[in-house]
Amino acid sequence: MRKHLLLTLLSALLLSLPWYESFSGLLLLVAFVPLLAVEHDFAVNRRRGFWKYAWLCLLLWNLATTWWIYNATLFGMVGAVVGNSAQMLLVVWLFHLIKRRAGSAVGYASLVALWLTWEWFYFDAEIMWPWLTLGNGFAKDIKLVQWYEHTGALGGSLWALLCNLLVLFILQKQQLKLLHLRAAAAEKVMLAALVLAPCAYSLARFYTYREAENPCRVAILQPNIDPFNDKFGGLSPQQQQDIIMAQAERAATDSTDYVIAPETALEGNLWENDLEHHRLMLRLKSFCARHPSVSFVTGATTFYRFGEGEDAPPTARTMKNANLRYEVYNTALQADSSGHVQRYHKSKLVVGVEMLPYPKYLNKLIARFAINLGGTSGGLGTQKERVAFTSSGGKLRAGVAICYESIFGQFCTEYIKKGANVMMIITNDGWWRNTPGHRQHLRYASLRAIETRRSIARSANTGISAIINQRGEIVQRTPWWVRTTLSGVINANEHITPYVKHGDFIGRAAGVAMLLLLLVLIKMPSFLISSINGSPT
Repeated sequence: MRKHLLLTLLSALLLSLPWYESFSGLLLLVAFVPLLAVEHDFAVNRRRGFWKYAWLCLLLWNLATTWWIYNATLFGMVGAVVGNSAQMLLVVWLFHLIKRRAGSAVGYASLVALWLTWEWFYFDAEIMWPWLTLGNGFAKDIKLVQWYEHTGALGGSLWALLCNLLVLFILQKQQLKLLHLRAAAAEKVMLAALVLAPCAYSLARFYTYREAENPCRVAILQPNIDPFNDKFGGLSPQQQQDIIMAQAERAATDSTDYVIAPETALEGNLWENDLEHHRLMLRLKSFCARHPSVSFVTGATTFYRFGEGEDAPPTARTMKNANLRYEVYNTALQADSSGHVQRYHKSKLVVGVEMLPYPKYLNKLIARFAINLGGTSGGLGTQKERVAFTSSGGKLRAGVAICYESIFGQFCTEYIKKGANVMMIITNDGWWRNTPGHRQHLRYASLRAIETRRSIARSANTGISAIINQRGEIVQRTPWWVRTTLSGVINANEHITPYVKHGDFIGRAAGVAMLLLLLVLIKMPSFLISSINGSPT
């Protein structure tokens, strides 16, 4: 029907707009309403085929917000859009089936539980692409989501789902009572409270929050090395380091605490078995010797050769013409005047780019299909725990999230639990060219700052590099695709937020609720389910 198609397209539009710079995430509070109206019509009239409208909506949402992946790979874009929308469809389709069997009350409760459980599960699944977590859609509305320090982004997802359901209930009651002024009065009060209370708290928190004066002076490098033409072949590792070191010499002063270079800034046979004596590392150490107050953080591609008798993981590779195994890492390194090199290996890897799911079984089968969206490609190694780099003076401890890792809220809290009092993000967003992709990625960093109350220094190879304060404000930023540096101050913070302490408790609660709901549906007689709802629909 034309009405169903128009409502479906309206939902797709409302879901997509918050991921663009000019639109607020508040649209998400009503974005599902048109699609849920279509679902209600199909359920009431016992018609089949709702899934077609649902998938069209979800497919268009994914396509409209993440189409920019095609700049790196058309195959990867199709996989992300189709795969992610198919998982969303499964959630919506299960809700539809439950609602048709158990009625509205159980059905709508299952939608909330199913969606939140799926988002939570998606953060740690083998195949993960949580870019469109509903709570991420509020990344530009930082004044309204300061309460993420309690709930994380899943709190925003819950907020959006509940508001959509209340708006739907109000419209349904209004329609049944012919727009009577008292129709759905209770729901209207609940909706007003649900929208206004979090916003009022957040605004009060935003304007009263004060950072303790604990300055960390940073010099952020943006070398702007073209990832398509220069980064991996056009310029030698030595030439790339020349650019970075020239920037560092100009940006560093006697008061600088950290110089920060982007993801994979160092390339060229950096074997961790003898890392501290590599010529590229010796050059960093020489810089730090001339600037003893500076700690130099940089991204690098590193390798580790397993000795005889050492267990190699499934992601390890075999050297040609030698019976030796080695691992490749997307690494963050820190050098300072002590001569010691601290390191961290990226551990949230992009599926199909830096990892293959279930590598023990699939590495040999589909390794040739690996695509490139950022950083290094192929199956990379990881490490089990986060680390916090200790600065040259000892007072600062930096957690360094590498690219994709910065969209995972609970994952980033692990740096704080390891003692990080400042955060850094190093990335290479040039693969997506000048599209919404790199701007969305930047905005997600604001949510991590709010969740952890850690200031963030962000170094992006091609932009946008930025300094973000503990309220999530982008206080300084660079232009896109310009070779430049950014100097400023971020404040260290020792406070532990409730979200750092408790993580994604909303996701865990939703998972438990979903299991209980499924048990009820399996065990409870149909007449009891009907009595809960008041009707079979």
